[in-house]
Amino acid sequence: MKTVRWGTALLMFTVAVLMGTGPAAAEPELTVKATGGIDGKAKEGTSMPVALEIRNDGDPFQGDLVIDFGNVYESGSAVAISLKIGAGKTETVHATVNSADSYAFSERQFRFFEGGWRNGREIGYQGDRRPNVNFYYGETSLAVILSESADRLSGLRDLNFGNTPDSEVAGPFGRNSTFPADAAGWEAADLIIADDGVLAGLRQADQEAIAGRVRAGATLLIGMTEDPADAGLFRDVLPLEQEGRIEVQPEALRETGIKTAVPAFEASLRGGAQALAESDGRVLAAFSEYGAGTIVQTAFSFGNEPLASAPDTARFISGVLSGLPGSSAVYSGMHGDPTSDFVQLAQSATERFETFRIPAAAILLIVMLYIILVGPVLYFILKKSDRREQAWWIIPSVAVLISAGIFAYGAKDRLFNPQFRQAALFFSDGNGMLSGMYGGSVLTNRGGDLEVTALSPVTLSAAGGSTAFSGSSGNFGYAVAEQTPQGTLLTLRDMPFWSVRTVHGETRIADAGSLEADLAVSGGRLTGTLTNRFSFRLRDVSVWSGTGFIPVGDFEAGETAEIDEEVPGGMLFPAASSAAPGSSGNGYGNREDQRAGNMIQAAGYLLDRSRPALIGHTASPLAKVNLEGKPEYNSISVIVQPFDPEIRLSGSFRLPPSAISGSISPEDPDGYVEQYPDGDLFLSPGTFVYEPSVPETYAIPQVNWTSLGVRVIEGAGVSILNRSSGEFEELAAGANGLDPATDYIGRDGALRFRIESPPDGGHTMLPEIELEGVASP
Repeated sequence: MKTVRWGTALLMFTVAVLMGTGPAAAEPELTVKATGGIDGKAKEGTSMPVALEIRNDGDPFQGDLVIDFGNVYESGSAVAISLKIGAGKTETVHATVNSADSYAFSERQFRFFEGGWRNGREIGYQGDRRPNVNFYYGETSLAVILSESADRLSGLRDLNFGNTPDSEVAGPFGRNSTFPADAAGWEAADLIIADDGVLAGLRQADQEAIAGRVRAGATLLIGMTEDPADAGLFRDVLPLEQEGRIEVQPEALRETGIKTAVPAFEASLRGGAQALAESDGRVLAAFSEYGAGTIVQTAFSFGNEPLASAPDTARFISGVLSGLPGSSAVYSGMHGDPTSDFVQLAQSATERFETFRIPAAAILLIVMLYIILVGPVLYFILKKSDRREQAWWIIPSVAVLISAGIFAYGAKDRLFNPQFRQAALFFSDGNGMLSGMYGGSVLTNRGGDLEVTALSPVTLSAAGGSTAFSGSSGNFGYAVAEQTPQGTLLTLRDMPFWSVRTVHGETRIADAGSLEADLAVSGGRLTGTLTNRFSFRLRDVSVWSGTGFIPVGDFEAGETAEIDEEVPGGMLFPAASSAAPGSSGNGYGNREDQRAGNMIQAAGYLLDRSRPALIGHTASPLAKVNLEGKPEYNSISVIVQPFDPEIRLSGSFRLPPSAISGSISPEDPDGYVEQYPDGDLFLSPGTFVYEPSVPETYAIPQVNWTSLGVRVIEGAGVSILNRSSGEFEELAAGANGLDPATDYIGRDGALRFRIESPPDGGHTMLPEIELEGVASP
């Protein structure tokens, strides 16, 4: 009987446990469908939009979705998104992944944490483990088409643009399409083509995201319509002013292959705009700067007939875009990424925290005091109290206390406050807009997680992270980023005590001010006025000419100064990189603090090498990035502003090799070239055309070229076009003097070379060109 009672009790207990655990065992049942890129296309190393369709067939889910991509080169942060999905519901999440990289894809791209990623429980899910996306190398230029009809702009699908080996086209996207959620999601887009009225029909947030991408360096191509409001929020910054309807004869657009007249508009240039195509005194296309990017407008709609079905509309548009400044700028290929170069330069400077130093005299004084204390003073005290036997522990104790005191004095800042050392590079457009990048290194005063915040529109990511190609499962254990109403919150995870970690990102500042220059070069001197229109002091303001700097002094906010400085070489030349990658700076700023010098070196990789520049730096932390606790901040922000001085040519002058640049392209469509700022080339086997030119200032009838020298290294075969004979002349390895120089230089100051790669392709150098001339008044 007793056995029966025990058995009954055990059965009832088991049933109760099973009934009690039944509901607790239930959990969300999530299924994921993931896509990525713009029209499924993304570029290695750039930000990428990701869309996740998540269905929940189980209990309600409330927690965080973590999108965890492995790092690409110099960046690594997972992204956490708060999420709530009811039972039987489907939610779609749109996010942007910084620095996407196909090589770092893993089996844990997405994670779900019920209750939150910090303290919650990770749960499993079904479906896609990674987004469905096609990746292209960074040397591919991507155009995105905005149009309601796939047929209207079908002629542009073969568009070639940009100084890159390959071009891809995404779209078309109509008004009801799903677009990247922010400007960063558009980063892969180099060219955005907007058909009639599509922009105005987009949501305000989508228009602002596109505008953000154009400000960051992309090109917007748009045709003129009857109503300027069709351009949406770009309507007030278009380069052309409409003045009535006309027809353009087919001869003016003969590159398109059309046979009939094209409906168009009479148009005039707005302030600051420049023409790209003209016919019979009429402007057919023009551009204006928009932040670091450009807006190109045609005086006709390229989506209307007859251009929509013309056989070579793409060739005509490619020709128009080739006239943009910087269209022949140096491209560094897949082995050289300006953002990655910037992060490396920022890290090498900001991670060098100052060490505590005690003057030699102070050390000598401390040693002497210690000797006196543990010598005659201690002996006198102990002898007087008859405790000389206590010296065995007092002497080492005093030594320990003095050492601890010295350590505490030197480490007091690092013991009680984290250190945040920043460096930033900004390009000024001369109209108040600053666009740039920053890096900041954190030296902790404790271990554990550390939070860094950035106010919008600053982006924020952690440098470093898991190593690419290592098979790592991502960066969840390294850094996690979350979007807040104010901006980005980045948690640097599990930092050891007294360790260093670096964050970086991009930002822009509107209405910041500029340097107002009224400068001229004449007779080997730079004269005029320079005004600091920024709200902060600028130190070491200089004119960046070629690879050198002409210092003009420090400027307080609002200060105007008269400039009268000698110009080395007698002329100003386009600013160019003055230090090779990996070098230790270029002589600008404080030599003991490489931050300003490294920022200038990074700027050299991004300049279009068409104009000189004004530069200066400030201690004001222009990038609004904050560290939790009470950190000690130390910032340097460098500002670079290209400008157009008035140059009055007179007498003889010499152009150095750094002032003469151009693009190189393969003659074979399947050829490939990587061109680096210092003249290095990496070529596929084949023949290439190199077309350098002198700066615009010198391509004028008043200049007579008197001497042309070309230096060629061994390996590749180099020949130059003799414009008089129409034949290419082979150049020998070493120095070549060509006379008369005018036989080889066109009216526009351009030269033309043919370069035969080494037999199996590989490394070589561009020919080094030196020019001398005489300018008549």
